[in-house]
Amino acid sequence: MSPVQIAAVVMAIAGTSLWCFAQGLRRAPRSLAAGRRQMYGLGSAGGSASSDPLWVAGIGARPVSWVRSTFGEGLALIDMTPVDVVTRAATASLVMFLALAAGVATLVAVGLLPVSLWWFGGVVLTAAMAGWIAVRDVRSKIERQRVAVRRAANDFVQLVAVGLTTDQSVEEAIRFALDVGGGPGFDVIRRVVVSAPQRGVPTWDAIDSVGRDYSVRELCEFATSVERQGLQGVSIGETVASMAEAMRAKSLDTLEREADKANANLSGPTIGFVVTTIVFLAYPLAQRISAAFGG
Repeated sequence: MSPVQIAAVVMAIAGTSLWCFAQGLRRAPRSLAAGRRQMYGLGSAGGSASSDPLWVAGIGARPVSWVRSTFGEGLALIDMTPVDVVTRAATASLVMFLALAAGVATLVAVGLLPVSLWWFGGVVLTAAMAGWIAVRDVRSKIERQRVAVRRAANDFVQLVAVGLTTDQSVEEAIRFALDVGGGPGFDVIRRVVVSAPQRGVPTWDAIDSVGRDYSVRELCEFATSVERQGLQGVSIGETVASMAEAMRAKSLDTLEREADKANANLSGPTIGFVVTTIVFLAYPLAQRISAAFGG
C-alpha cells in the first residue's frame, strides 16, 4: 500500500472510532424506568433482565454481574445501570485499541517501527487500562455524588435550624432551607422533598429516603425528629439546633483531616524540590573546589 492509501485507512479507522466513542458516551433519553426510580426510590437501580440488551445474556453476563455486585445501588445515584458501565468500559477499550493499532500499523508500514509482537502486547495492555480507567471514573463519580449530598445535608440541617430560630414552623423552615440552599447535592434533596406531596409520601419519609440512599445517618435522625413533630406535635427546635451543631463540628473535623492529608501529600514533592535546588546550586561550587585542590 502507498502512504496515501495507508493514511486514508488510518483516517477512516480513527473517524469510526471517534464516532463509536461519542455514541457510547451519549446519555440515554429520560425513560419511564428513570422516572420510576426517581419517584419510588433506588430499588430498580440495577435494571431488569427484560430491559437489558441481548448481548448481556451472552458475553456480557459476567461483566454486568460483576459491576452490579461491585457498585450496587450506587449506580442509581449517578443515573446509570451496570449495562451502561460495561458499555462505556468496552467502548473506551475498543476505541483505544483501534486507535493504537492503526497508529502502530502505520508506523510499521512506513518503516519507522520494527515488526514485533511487543507492540501488539502494548496495544492490548493500553486498551485494558482505558477500560479500567472508565470503571474507576464511575466509582469516583459515585463517591463525589455521595460527598456532595453529605455536605448538602449538613447545610440543609443548618438552614432548618436557622429557620426554627425565627419562630417558623418546621414545614416553613424546611421550605426556607430548600429555597436558600444551592448546589448539585442540594438539588437531590430538593427534588425528592418537593416531589413528596405529589407522590403521597410524607416529608419525613422523603428526607429519610435520601439519608438511607446516600448513607447520611444524620439526615435519617433529622427525619425521625420531623416525624415526631408532625405526628405528636413535639417541639424539635433544640433537637435540631444540637444536631446542627454536631454536624457542623463533624464537617469541620473532616475538613481539617482533608487539609492535613493534602499537606502530607505535598511534603514529598516539597522535599524533592528543595534537595534538587540545593544540588543544582552546590554542583558548580563543588566543581570549583575540586579543581582548586587539584581533584
